[in-house]
Amino acid sequence: MTKVHGVLAAFALLVLPACALAQPAPMPAERVDQDVREWQDWLFSTHPHPGFSMDVAAVEAAFDQVRTSLDGTYSRREAWLALAVLNPLFADGHVTIRLPGEDFDAYLAEGGADFTLPVRIADGQLRVAETVAIDSPFRPGERITTINGVAADAIVTASLARTNGDTPGLRAHLVETRFSRYLWAVTGGADRWRVGVLAEDGSAGTQALDPQRDRADHEPQRWALAFQDDAAILTLNTFIPTLEAEFTAFIDNAFAEIAAHGSRILVIDLSENGGGAHPLSDHLLAYLTDRRHTPLSAVTARITPENQALIPGSQVGDVISVPYTQWVEPPAELANRFSGKVAVLVGAGTYSQAIVLAATVQDFDIAPVAGPGTEGRANSTGQVQLHRLANTDLEVAAPIYVFTRASGDTSSAPVVPDIQLSGSRQAQIAALITRLRED
Repeated sequence: MTKVHGVLAAFALLVLPACALAQPAPMPAERVDQDVREWQDWLFSTHPHPGFSMDVAAVEAAFDQVRTSLDGTYSRREAWLALAVLNPLFADGHVTIRLPGEDFDAYLAEGGADFTLPVRIADGQLRVAETVAIDSPFRPGERITTINGVAADAIVTASLARTNGDTPGLRAHLVETRFSRYLWAVTGGADRWRVGVLAEDGSAGTQALDPQRDRADHEPQRWALAFQDDAAILTLNTFIPTLEAEFTAFIDNAFAEIAAHGSRILVIDLSENGGGAHPLSDHLLAYLTDRRHTPLSAVTARITPENQALIPGSQVGDVISVPYTQWVEPPAELANRFSGKVAVLVGAGTYSQAIVLAATVQDFDIAPVAGPGTEGRANSTGQVQLHRLANTDLEVAAPIYVFTRASGDTSSAPVVPDIQLSGSRQAQIAALITRLRED
């Protein structure tokens, strides 16, 4: 049995009792097959360098295997289950096939239950995350054994087998942070959840999930500023471009507060920042350095109508690889520019533009990078294109750029921290502040 066929067969183990929600009209395998062909053609005509992250021959063989496995009829969710087994093979967080977000929203609107309990994945096992609310009967670290009677390990396996991302660590992080969506996608969902757990003392039990009680201890904020004595902690969880005006105002106000507080130490926490756009991170960097810097030393690009003018003589569809710098000139003088000790914290949730920022501060000695390191590559893809497949309306994504970091290192390595840290976010921040005070 092939790997792809094996994963498809394993899905039969995950059927939950139906929750009587409306489903899209099923479509025959022939129409799903048409979408697989469309997807494959679009992916390889869009991505400038598929071999950057994936084994192209293995991916092409997997496309053939998936097409051979199609039989019967499929709802959109079932089509995703059949096709998404290719996601891990792309080994890139910017290359994927995914269900439209409105499908999960419709599931909730029609009475489907959200799975609110925060989880983490350790050695393939599902556990209650350390962030669970203190008034929940579920305790941090407890192993989740079943969900509505289905083995949790099987749910995790089926989810990881359909998740995109550079590394297994990144794929595990994505399943953790989007677990409710994956649970619905691989099982069909339910109108309530019962969770079986195994406590550290060996006792077992099953508890109905209460969404008002069994949730994370707080909702994550986009950005936050906190102080610990002489240290400031600036948490930046996104660089989404549509929020540029709000981000700029937040950063300006934050550095004014840091200056007023007299902070000597600054920790910039990017450990949950999934990326966005460089104008936001450029604005942040202006408060850390007046030195000229660039995030890039080279680029491989697919020429599109939007970027053709940047490459004289190029034709739409061409792929070019050239040395390339994108110099940023911070203002010579800037009110409230930070002059103390600063470090950037990264982790499994650091991706895309957040990785670019971490690599930039490292390559130009602006600040040390701390934490366990990133799960995504320091050299990344970018300018992601989206496309809806004609029959299933599944969404596929692929980049048109491959970037090389400013140092010129062309390896597939992650951002390796200058200061290695482990443990919870709080423990890492405390250890980092101590380290900066001692240096």
